[in-house]
Amino acid sequence: MKELLLLLCHYPYDETNRETLSKLISQVQDWHALVELINAHGIIALAAYNIKESGLKEEVPGEAMALLENGYRQSMVRNTWLTERWKEVNAILCNAGIKHILLKGMALEHTLYDSKGLRQMTDNDILIKREDSLKSWSLLQMKGFSHDAIKSPLHKKIILHTGKHLPPLYKDGYAIEIHHSLFESEVSAREGNIDMFGNADEISIGDTNAVTLSKEIQLKYLISHFNRHALEGSSQLRLYADIILLDNTIKIDIPESFIFNPNQENKPEFRKAAYKINILSIPVKYRLQYVIGDIFPSVRWMKERYKCTGLKVWLWYVLRIGKLRWLW
Repeated sequence: MKELLLLLCHYPYDETNRETLSKLISQVQDWHALVELINAHGIIALAAYNIKESGLKEEVPGEAMALLENGYRQSMVRNTWLTERWKEVNAILCNAGIKHILLKGMALEHTLYDSKGLRQMTDNDILIKREDSLKSWSLLQMKGFSHDAIKSPLHKKIILHTGKHLPPLYKDGYAIEIHHSLFESEVSAREGNIDMFGNADEISIGDTNAVTLSKEIQLKYLISHFNRHALEGSSQLRLYADIILLDNTIKIDIPESFIFNPNQENKPEFRKAAYKINILSIPVKYRLQYVIGDIFPSVRWMKERYKCTGLKVWLWYVLRIGKLRWLW
């Protein structure tokens, strides 16, 4: 199963893999489970592409192949829609004289994946210089974007120090994240942003100019991004495919347990690990402020998070104190 999944997430298609691919396809006993797993790994478009390019469609049960091809079509439509929505953001930022760099899905789709709808994504991520990030975040809100309730007034005061990106912004079903750094160290991030923008690559998306990270920085970022997700309980082949497509000499280890269950973020051990990683990424002088705000969020946030009102809200506050155990 692992070997088949790895072959199905490659791009471009390699004819030398056809015989092996055919053999592995013939050994599949439960196509329904396999399609679900392919989708969970975020590679349904790539899987459909590789099977089609290999000429092995007839060896896959009709229902399963229909699901794969439908997933590919949905990815193409979704990516086209996300690209058009990003162009609105691009116009707003450019008119304000603010430069940004495309990250992850959007950048990879329009470079490594040749704009074919193969890089599945659900939102857009962009990098903006730290000193312009809050201005950009506020500007987009003036243009109709909104964000979820911030967990605590204490967090709002240190919003640039509690992660690598600001709270996601939404408009008409579209979501975008503004990153102000890419790596954990705030000092290296500030220094690195200068190099990132100075050495960025210019590309064209249709008739619109865009900017992506240089290959060297992008590879470093993608590996860092993959490793952090794995520590927090998520190890999708979608992220693995990005890295090997950029540099196929890189050795990426995917824990065996994630092959059959790529999304394990809700397991207690991973929730605890994610919490500690997040705390440690915050500058020491802001950590206590962050923890207090996290344990005792605003009442508005609590009502939205737990879908309750009245006394039940205060009962949830008591339960949240238990999160302090995750710090040890």
